[in-house]
Amino acid sequence: MAGASAGLTLCVFPAVAAAQADYRGPGVVPPADVYVGNLDGAHESAIPLWRTGTDEQRTLWVHFTDPPPERQEFWDGTLRAMEAWNVVGGVPLVFELTEHPRAADVEFRWIRRFEAHQAGTTDWETDGEGWLSSAVVTLATEHEGGTPMSDEFLFLVALHELGHVVGLPHSDDPSDVMHAGNRNMNLSDRDIRSARQLYERLQSEMVTVP
Repeated sequence: MAGASAGLTLCVFPAVAAAQADYRGPGVVPPADVYVGNLDGAHESAIPLWRTGTDEQRTLWVHFTDPPPERQEFWDGTLRAMEAWNVVGGVPLVFELTEHPRAADVEFRWIRRFEAHQAGTTDWETDGEGWLSSAVVTLATEHEGGTPMSDEFLFLVALHELGHVVGLPHSDDPSDVMHAGNRNMNLSDRDIRSARQLYERLQSEMVTVP
């Protein structure tokens, strides 16, 4: 969401840079139907991705920290966002809940509000080869003025932040969920094609270790 750049600090990850090589560099324009090359002008950088096998789907285990008890819908909205990404074909990742924090690849946390004008952030850690090893998604429960987030808005923020967990950058098209000011309830065709593009390239060009 707006302000999610804290989770989008771009670094050089050699192990995954080839997945976006065709869409980076001076004078290179990404195809109109994808936005995986939109790296905020840092053409030498790549967003980290999860290590996957060539013909297999990877389960990303998700753990929820406890939100305020009166807002069980925070969990519900996040579960809906997970399911929206799970039904996207061609992306070798599936989100599943775990009750065990140490087993989690992705952790969701809730805070009352951010100091800056934002509703969610995604922060990553990578292994020694530049692959994603864990992610933390932090969601606000209130807007800056103290107004509680609506159920629909919470879902939108979770849907957007999970796109960053998948490995997508921001889109410059307001019709995409990955636009910084997303107001769309459904993943766009460009969102889906961009996510597929990332992992299709990885699975076809890279040797991965099970």
